Amino acid sequence: MTLLTIQQVWPGRQGGAVFTGKDDQGKLHRVVAAATVLHRPPGRGEQWDVAGPAKVHPRYGAQIHAERAIPVRPQGELLRRFLARNKAFLGVGEARARKLWDHFGETLYGLLDGQDASSLAEVLGEPLAASLVEAWGETRAEAEVVRWLEAHGFPVALATKVSRLWGVAAPEKIAENPYRMLAVAGWARVDAAALDAGAPPDCPERRIAAVEATCYRVMGDKHTALTEQEILEGIQRLLRCSPETAQEALALAEADHAVVRAQNGLWQSLGPWFMERFVHDRIQERVAEEDAPSGHLFWAKPEDARIQELVEAFNEQAGLNLTVEQQHAVWLAMTQRIGLVLGGAGTGKTSLLKAVHFAQEQTGGHLHAVALAGRAAMRLREATGRSARTLAGFLGALDRQELSLGGSDLVVVDEASMVDLPLAYTLLRRLPSECRVLLVGDPYQLPPIGMGVVFSALAEDPSVPKVELTQIHRQAATTGIPAVARRIRAGEVPELPAFTGLGQGISFLACRPEEAQGHIIETLGLFGGIKETQILSPIRRGPAGITAINAAMHGLCATGKATWSGLATGDPVIHLENDYDALVWNGSLGVVTEALADGARILWDDHEKGITYREDRREALDLGYAISVHKAQGSQFKRVVVPVFPSRILDRTLIYTALTRATEQVVFIGDRSALETAVAAPPAPHRRRTGMVA
Repeated sequence: MTLLTIQQVWPGRQGGAVFTGKDDQGKLHRVVAAATVLHRPPGRGEQWDVAGPAKVHPRYGAQIHAERAIPVRPQGELLRRFLARNKAFLGVGEARARKLWDHFGETLYGLLDGQDASSLAEVLGEPLAASLVEAWGETRAEAEVVRWLEAHGFPVALATKVSRLWGVAAPEKIAENPYRMLAVAGWARVDAAALDAGAPPDCPERRIAAVEATCYRVMGDKHTALTEQEILEGIQRLLRCSPETAQEALALAEADHAVVRAQNGLWQSLGPWFMERFVHDRIQERVAEEDAPSGHLFWAKPEDARIQELVEAFNEQAGLNLTVEQQHAVWLAMTQRIGLVLGGAGTGKTSLLKAVHFAQEQTGGHLHAVALAGRAAMRLREATGRSARTLAGFLGALDRQELSLGGSDLVVVDEASMVDLPLAYTLLRRLPSECRVLLVGDPYQLPPIGMGVVFSALAEDPSVPKVELTQIHRQAATTGIPAVARRIRAGEVPELPAFTGLGQGISFLACRPEEAQGHIIETLGLFGGIKETQILSPIRRGPAGITAINAAMHGLCATGKATWSGLATGDPVIHLENDYDALVWNGSLGVVTEALADGARILWDDHEKGITYREDRREALDLGYAISVHKAQGSQFKRVVVPVFPSRILDRTLIYTALTRATEQVVFIGDRSALETAVAAPPAPHRRRTGMVA
């Protein structure tokens, strides 16, 4: 180990850091540390113990490639430099740090450890002294946590999560009950560490932890609840105990409020139980209040006759004729504190949203349109001609108090079936009760990526006001896609004709997995290329998976073209994260307009000008010839090609979601029996166990 006082730090592109530090002889060392080694980049003036082999870089010379890097408490006069240079001790500086050292000397350690702000105030004054002892406690706790993690075989990167959970109390919390580490790590590692630290194998803490770990495992599979048999079997497996001991452990966990028996007889961890009860209760409060508030300073709930006038005015302006269902949905949005609009492909949800926008504007109200995915928000903007933002952006605006919502405001959440339990909880917790909420979506689409099912559960709750759009509009009906989609969502396996080329509707091309790429390429050739077609693969691996298809298509299309970091001019690409500065969202699709020697210029679908990407942003990009069905939610394409082969995630909702992304033509390529089996089986939302009850 080499003890270094940090001089300069350069955060790494993929986490981790490169930094320089002086040893006790004053020699300067350069260190390269990966994200798996560091829980955070070091701070200037800190002391770190670093260990690892030295390697010679052709440009930078000798570098230590850290295998261990741990912050330590500074010794002697180094404490003065530590206090002066570390950003955690804002306001201290060189002069005050020297005064502290000159005044207290070595006793300064005891004053800081003892949180003796009153003595330190003799030099710093009370506010700065209080701030210093608080920051010192945090840095000391961090070092203790890192050392404990390393000693017990945990990745030191977990230190940030641990500190975020328990702050300066983290060392005491872990020492008191090592099983608290289940909040950030798995059972096997936590149990081994706790037993190594002296926890008795039959102690109550271990038994309760086994119950919690069983619940966490189920939550990893997106469930929020489990049966008593499941939880008892899980306890027996983790503790290797008898059924009687497992029953005792469950009783201990219930008494400790680690788990709760839900109203429907299932068991839940406290977090999901609380969030589901909150969502349920907040929805029921809105249902009980029923009508939107009247007599607002700038807005009053419109009468039914006024809403009818607005509908007629919209019809005349837009050249449309809203159905009775759509008109009822407009009334729902304008009068109720909570409402759901359910509708599948081709049922006129977009026309409805335009009408609701119109009604809000004409009555002096404001509509806040949001969607979970960035591409879904972009499509919402394009469809309505009004502003829309991601749910994360909307919640951020509320947190920053940029929005002040009241009875005149209507929040419309499009593609609401994609919203998971934690997001639904966060949204309803942020919104004032007088603000109206309209959830629009298709309960038969894919369930959320995160845990829980909210929209589908509310759709089945008879107490929640809702309108279902069922009438297929003429333009959508001509393709045959909505009719087949309706049959598939009902679990009926349709007779799909063989694929014969460019056209309309849904067809099937049977083949083996190893033949899929060839057939996809031939199909795209008949379609005139990839431009108006999107490949949607349920899986990432295998010959018909996203990775293999993208590699094959890139290899075919990149021949003779300029390339950079696996991207060629003309390649379609997908963005993998939200970039609020560039206004490019997770799921945004674009095309490489120019591959450069050190980057690529990309034009995104909703942008007028291209954006240049360098190596430090390469991880945000992936080839977009094939994308996942989840990434495609909220988007529409003229044609889609969907490889279907047996897989764990292939189910009715995935197939339904994939085919409803197309406006003209769908081609399924693969195993017909896999398609039929998936359609016939219960859809994913109904397989998730939750505590949501009507």
